[in-house]
Order: sequence, then structure tokens, then C-alpha cells
Amino acid sequence: MKSALTGIKQLATCANQDLQPKRGLELRDVGVIENATIVVENGRILTLGSASSLSKMVAEIPNENIYDIGGKAVVPGFVDSHTHTLFAGTREREFAMRCEGKSYMEILNAGGGILNSSKMFAEADDKSILRQTRDRLRRMLEHGSTTVEIKSGYGLDTDQEIRALRLITELRDENKQNIFRTFLGAHAIPPDYKKSPDDFVRLVCNEMLPIVGSKGLADYCDVFCEAGVFDAIQTEQIFQAAVDQGLRLRLHSDEIEAIGGTEIGCAMGAMSVDHLVAITDQGIEAVAKSRTIANLLPGTAYSLMKSPAPARKLIEAGAAVALSTDCNPGSCYTESMPMIISLACLTMNMSPEEALNAATFNGACALGDQENVGSLERGKVADILVLDGSDYRILPYHFGVNPVKRVMRAGQWIN
Repeated sequence: MKSALTGIKQLATCANQDLQPKRGLELRDVGVIENATIVVENGRILTLGSASSLSKMVAEIPNENIYDIGGKAVVPGFVDSHTHTLFAGTREREFAMRCEGKSYMEILNAGGGILNSSKMFAEADDKSILRQTRDRLRRMLEHGSTTVEIKSGYGLDTDQEIRALRLITELRDENKQNIFRTFLGAHAIPPDYKKSPDDFVRLVCNEMLPIVGSKGLADYCDVFCEAGVFDAIQTEQIFQAAVDQGLRLRLHSDEIEAIGGTEIGCAMGAMSVDHLVAITDQGIEAVAKSRTIANLLPGTAYSLMKSPAPARKLIEAGAAVALSTDCNPGSCYTESMPMIISLACLTMNMSPEEALNAATFNGACALGDQENVGSLERGKVADILVLDGSDYRILPYHFGVNPVKRVMRAGQWIN
């Protein structure tokens, strides 16, 4: 059965027909169609264009399947391609410590941070973790994130990491959102391995990854490549083991110090290198010359009270840039992609167009799913957002509230 969205004052399609990540000036083109109509069939976009060009088709659709958008702007569903949404319990005390001047690494070394979340994860039952995570995913969806990547990483031993991926798979199979799974066993060095981190790397490579690969529990493998966590050599070892298991790669790199992770990620064909607050000129050049996406997380820099990643230098060098929430219990607890878009504009000097493309089409490229999501084009999944305004630039402009009025996921209204 066909349905139609009519009365669209402004439609930002974010389309890129060659399906390649947007770079440079392409990032400033969001494919606006004024006074538009979208026709949906079987959960996908049948066609779209000016209202006048589709008036005959709309006239053949039953009135109850025609939705008058009322002069609002419409954009694609957001693609949040870096999150740690599956966790148990929150860390407000550590937030207060940051406000008092404690650094991320100081909190981690005091037993906080990832190790604290690992302890809470192990102590919580599946039902509690799923309930908490469903609540976060619901808020994400209400704020327009129709596609979400979720990492493991709060297990830090084989059983708990496999458990985390099993729970993420259960959430994916509920089919409320388009969910991708990332194995992040190398998120921190567990206390028992502090004096022998290479032994933990061997555990990840020789025990965890073979189970993940054989059971098909993840789409990607990630590593926290950072001083005091996993170095460049260890990252390369884990990545090679992941590739041997058929997993694609993504990477936490240059968040606090640049230790060569970005260059390794690009050389090994990682889908994205993420954070990049401390990226060097050499790192920028490596990303710009590669197919790897620079996935920027301005909410994390904001939460840690640090300068954000150099978005302008990356864009001007020719890198493909995406945006994500990094939703997690420690360094950035938010489900709001509209807030991330606003921060990208106000703290990284991205234009509204660059930020919107980065939060949609390039995010889809970072997950390798741009054939299905990330833009509004014929044949793509009908993940559609109606904004509470007639111009897509309401997204960064009206911050601190939810500017998403209605959400359609795979052709069905969720609100």
C-alpha cells in the first residue's frame, strides 16, 4: 500500500547518487527540494520530488494514507555511528569530579571510568540492562536517530563481552531501529592485566574474537588506541585478528594523545577513525587520502571541557566527516543527535549543511549502509524526520530542546 507525505515546505534529501562519502564542497549540498512530496511503499521510498510533479500519483492514494506535513521541513533519519548505549548504571559522581578539574585519565586510574561501568555491568542482570538500553534507544529514536551503532566494551572478559554482544543482537532483532554491533573488547586494560597488557591483547585475539566471529555476534571490531590503554602495535594485532574473523574495523583514536592509531586505521581500511581531538597534520593527511571516515564526537569534547576535533582542517584537507553522539555513561551521556549537530556548528565551525550531511549520509557511509539509509532517495528505507520548523537549519539553531516533531521508521510513524 502506498502512502504520501505532502505539504513539505522544504525537503533536504542529503542525496549522493554515487554512494561515496561527501567531501569538501559536497558537504555543503543537502539537496533541497522546495514544496515537496514523498511517496512511500512497503517501507521504502517509491519516489519523491516537487508536489506538482507528483500530484497525479498522490490523487490515486486513499486519503487515510496521505499525511499533510503542514509546511514543515523534512530530513533523513539520523545515523548515529558511534555509541556505547548498552550499559548498566550511570556515573554522576565522576561528572562532579570532572567539574572539579579531574582529567579523564585521572578518573580512569582511580578505578572510575570504563572500569566502574564494567563492574556495574557485571553486577546487573540482563533484564535490567535491556530495560535501561531500550529507554535510551527510545529517546534516540524520538530525537531522530533511526540507525544506531552500539559497542560492547563494558565486559572486559570473554563471558561478559559475549553477553554484551548477545544483548545488542537481541535489541537489533526487535527491529525498532536499524542497529549495528561493534565488538570493543579492547576498551580498557582490566586490573588483573595491568602488569601484563600484552596477555590481555592475546586474550582478545585468541579467545574473544574467534568466538565473536564464529557466532556472528558483531559487524565490526573497535579498539581504544590511546596512551595508557592500547598502543599502536597492540591495535594492529587486534585489527589483524578481527579481519581474520571477517569483521570490519573502526577505531577510537587521537582522543587524548596522538600515538599513531589514526594512521594504522586508515592503512588497514577502517570504516572510521573516531574522536580525533588530538589528531596531527600527518593524521589529517592520512584520513584525507583514504576512504576512512573521520567520525567526530563534539559532545564528548564538550562534556570533557576540551577543545573539539579540528573539523575545518579535516574538511578543507578533503576528509569525509561524520558526526555521532558517543552516548556513554562517562564522557558523554546524551541521546540527542540534534544537540550534536548544534555543537558541530557552534564549537567546530561546521555549517548547518555540513553538519546535517555528516549526521546522515556520511554516518551511513561510516557503517557501510549508505545504499539503504542516510539520505532520502528512491529505493531507500523510508526513515524520515519531520522537523518543528519550516527550515532544516532549525536543527542547530534551536538547541536544548527536541526539534524533531515526528519520526517515520521504515515507513511507519513511531510518534
